[in-house]
Parts: sequence; structure tokens; C-alpha cells
Amino acid sequence: MEFKTVEALVSVGARYVGRAPTFDVEPGWWSEVEAITRHLDELLGVPTFVLRLVHADEAVIGRGGRVVYHVEAMGEPRPGVLDETPLPDWDSIIAAQPLRSTWAEAGGPARLIAWAADVVGPVDAVQVKTWNLSCLVRFPGAWAKATSRFGSIDADIIEHVLRYDETLAPAVLATSRVDRWSLLAHAPGTDCWEPDRASVESVVPRWVAVQAALAEEVDELDAPRLLPDELADQVTALIPRVDLSDDEVSGLVKLVDRLPSIVGELESAGLPISLVHGDFHPGNWRSDGTHRVIVDWADTFVGHPATDIRRLHDFLPAEKREHAREVWSAAWRRELPGCEPLRALRPMSVLGPLMYALMYQRFLDNIEPDERIYHEDDPGICLRSALDMAGCEL
Repeated sequence: MEFKTVEALVSVGARYVGRAPTFDVEPGWWSEVEAITRHLDELLGVPTFVLRLVHADEAVIGRGGRVVYHVEAMGEPRPGVLDETPLPDWDSIIAAQPLRSTWAEAGGPARLIAWAADVVGPVDAVQVKTWNLSCLVRFPGAWAKATSRFGSIDADIIEHVLRYDETLAPAVLATSRVDRWSLLAHAPGTDCWEPDRASVESVVPRWVAVQAALAEEVDELDAPRLLPDELADQVTALIPRVDLSDDEVSGLVKLVDRLPSIVGELESAGLPISLVHGDFHPGNWRSDGTHRVIVDWADTFVGHPATDIRRLHDFLPAEKREHAREVWSAAWRRELPGCEPLRALRPMSVLGPLMYALMYQRFLDNIEPDERIYHEDDPGICLRSALDMAGCEL
């Protein structure tokens, strides 16, 4: 298990009160904060919340190394624990930032928890995750989630999904669309990182059935759009914004010229534009062995449904991929007799990375500078992947 070395800059509200002694925690993922607040709660004698990332070493993006957080203490810390030496750059750390997430501001997590407590009652709340895309808090039997202004609201998307399958996603307990907050029932079981055949045969066809139904309602969905027939113009605009070699730029320009034919091949499969989960890897499925649900709907967008099977394909062991493709194809053929779903897979191997390059650039355009380290390299990685796939498969 990989560790991260944590430096916590602690404030009460916006007032700096000191630096906590450095400590190591696992897991090493920067956005995972439960172990951090557990340690600091005990050390400081008051509840704490991680507001945001201030700095992280860049050796391995997203995990490990030295990580500096702004942490808010919900009361005066125990005396003598913090290094109270004034921090010269504190004013710049606490200064208002127009792209800062609401939960990364002093009082942000507390507001989310107070709202959820009106529904679940005055029970223990544990901050589990926080980064530029979301803040996740666990309650007994429920989860509160705040999502970014440029993504989807979990509860809003889930309510559309549950109209067609009442068991495919967690139940919605409350929603604040103004604040982009969701309160969802806990989904029992474990994450399905290595799903068995029964899980694939349960989750994939049910999601396909929902996508087929929602295809008639895409104009009513409050979600970003990533449409195949708009990719050429969007990728052309993206290329000069990404750090690429001259050869890579040349290759991408040639690939853009080929996009109409690649999109035409995708459309020949006969699948409709619909709701796309956006992060349909099996770690976002939960199973207790009987009931299986899909979680984490904040990356949802309106686009081509083959995006999801490509995402699943990339996360599955090689020996499980063919089965997943067969289940997915059979499900679409039941929903839309006459369609040829497997024809969508080859063009989506190129179009999918292009879509994700655009998605990651949207993240970068809408998050504050200190947190861009999470995604800084992602558009380039995805564009290079599209070039590799175009060379290998088309």
C-alpha cells in the first residue's frame, strides 16, 4: 500500500492557527482524506475537514509523495500541538479564488454536513474524499456528495435513471440543485473492481435498457454534451492548448481530417445518442452478491453509449473483455433490433480518448490553479492514446 506524507496547514475559519506535525497515511491517493481527518481530530481534539490541496509533489501524479492541505478545525485546537509560526504566504492561500469549489472554502464541508443532517439526523459524519470534482461525506446509511459547477449532479441524474430501473442506482434521499448537493442511500456490498460474470450480466444489460429509454429524452437532461459529430471542431481547438510535439500535432491534424469517416463508422452501428455514465469502470459498481448498483454519476454526459463499454473494456482483465462485449452487444440488440453494436467498438477506440481529452480540458478550465495538478497531463495523454489507436486499429 502506498503512503502519502501529509503537511496540514490548519485554520479556524479563515484564521491561520498553525502547521501540524508531518505524518504519513494510507491510501496514497491525494483525494482520499478520511485517514487524514481521523489523525488530526485525535491530535487537535476538535473535528477537522480537509478543504483543498495547496501543494503536492509531482513524482507520481495523484498519489504518494509530500502533500500539503488546507485543513479547517471546527474549534480551537489543543494547545501546544501546532507550530504557530506565522506563515508568510497564508494570505495568498486563503485569498478568494473565482474557480474554487464551494466545499474548498472555509465552512464549506460544514454546510454540506448540516444540510444532510436535516435529513439523516445528528449522527457522525466522516469526510471521505475531497478534490476539485467533488466532496464526499459518509453518514450511517447515507452519503452526501457535493459536485462541481461544470459536472453533473448525482441525484439529478439518478432520478432520471431510477424512473426506468428502480434498483440500478442508490436511492435519492435529498437534493439541492442550487448547491449541487446530493444525499444518497448507502449501497451495501463492495466495489466490483474485478466483477464476476453474474455482475456483468446484471449491470450491463440494465444500464443499456436505461440508456435506450433515455435516448428519447436527451434534450431534457441537465448534463454536459460530448457528441461525436462535434469532435472535429472541438479537437481542432484543443490541439494548440496542449503540450505536444510537432509530430503529434501533425498526426492529430491528419486524424481530425479522418474524423468524419470514423464518426460515420460509429453511426453505422445504429446506436442512439443517450446518457453516458462517463466513468463506467467496475469500481463504480457496488454488489452485495444479490443487489448491484452503479455509483458516482458526476461525470455523466450526453454522448454515444459505446463510450461506456470502452471504459469498462479498458479496466477489465483481458480474459473478461470478450464476455462483457458479448453481453453489451446482446443487450443493445434486444433493445434495438437491427442495430449492430459491435461495429461501434473500433471507431470508439479512437473517438473515446478524444472525448476524454475534451472532458479533462473542461476540468482544467474550471478548477483553481493549485488543483490542476490532478489533471494537467490528462488531455495530452488522451490525445496520444487516440493517435496510437488510430494507427493500430483504423
